[in-house]
Amino acid sequence: MALLERGITPMLEHLLTVAKVVILEGGRAVGKTTLAHTVADRHQFRTRFDLSNPDDRQLLSVDPHRILAASPTPIFIDEAQLEPELTVAIKRLVDRNQEPGQVLLTGSSRIGRGALGGSDPLAGRSVRLRLSSLTQSELAGHPHNTIDTWWTEEPSETIYPELHLLDLFQRFATGGLPSIALTETGHPRTNLDDVRRLLNSYVQGVITLNLAGTRTDSQALERTFRYLAANPGQILNANRAASELGLTTKSIRAYLDLCSSSFLLDIAPAHRPTQHQTVTAHPRVFASDTGLAVWAAETTPARILRDPRLTGSLLENLVAQEVIAQSAWSRKPASTLHWRDTRTNTEVDLVLRRDDGGLLAIEVKSAATIKSNDTKGLRAFAQAAGDRFVRGIIVHTGRAVTQVDHNIWAVPVSSLFNNFDGDKQ
Repeated sequence: MALLERGITPMLEHLLTVAKVVILEGGRAVGKTTLAHTVADRHQFRTRFDLSNPDDRQLLSVDPHRILAASPTPIFIDEAQLEPELTVAIKRLVDRNQEPGQVLLTGSSRIGRGALGGSDPLAGRSVRLRLSSLTQSELAGHPHNTIDTWWTEEPSETIYPELHLLDLFQRFATGGLPSIALTETGHPRTNLDDVRRLLNSYVQGVITLNLAGTRTDSQALERTFRYLAANPGQILNANRAASELGLTTKSIRAYLDLCSSSFLLDIAPAHRPTQHQTVTAHPRVFASDTGLAVWAAETTPARILRDPRLTGSLLENLVAQEVIAQSAWSRKPASTLHWRDTRTNTEVDLVLRRDDGGLLAIEVKSAATIKSNDTKGLRAFAQAAGDRFVRGIIVHTGRAVTQVDHNIWAVPVSSLFNNFDGDKQ
């Protein structure tokens, strides 16, 4: 398969000059190994281990301290989560000198959290970088970071190509997992029956891998994942989900944590501009790939055409996926949250919060035109956030970029697909 350029590559290479250990995390089959090998080649990594290889795993499981101490650095270890005690040995290794870029790790679930009685042995020595499914611009072959642009400048008034609903559904259904969204020749996969089969196998594989050696009920876990992924963007009420699935609230929370740690689901916690108790504390939940959401919802193009609610949910998931992916390789990191004030019945679908307190608010509307009432949530949030509010964005399915209120802009979802120097018309 042809290698696609990944937008996160410059950030990964930069972090290797900053931190002793760089951890590249993300779901199975998002391209971590391919990217890490490419970067390791470029930076002349001298030692490599692949823990999905039984021989390498056996070697590092017996005496990781001795093996790593005897290995020339820099060291690249793929699928590092498969050996839980490995991070303690890495801590000892990198504590011997202050050089950055000593170790690069990849993992399909969270690495090293809990190896020392619940703490992270690599805290203060490592940085974590999330690799998501391919973004729409990466799939098109020209990765660009729309989120960085929204942070730093007002969107330019532009007309984008018309986006048809069935084309949007094709993007939803194929998602961005490289081996599923693309054929062996690197072209977009168009047979949706093949996509469904591949996604079914993918989910089964992730669940089996992450439950190995545990007593977790795999059928209950899959049922919970389907329930959450089929309704992307929902504000999760664990008690209601437990009642509808015939499970305990404790089980729902445990399964949610498992799906999040294995990157099947993404969680957007609630943001509180103030400590007012009417601001909901429930998180929003998204599928980590829109293909997974379409698979879980068992939907079709015909249903999309007649079900605007489902179209809106999938569109919101697509935007959330883009926001999460692009934020990982933004110049300044930002966490993905949401906001809802039950007192005034106002909400914002996605809120990005930077470490300096800056806030970027994003609403998603499955409509080609934006009305004044569509800015209600953003205006309420801007008032609550005060001078930390940077800008409000309404992502819609129309063609034009327009300013719709003070510091609030309506932007077509197709701006996520097209290079600013390229395919606009």
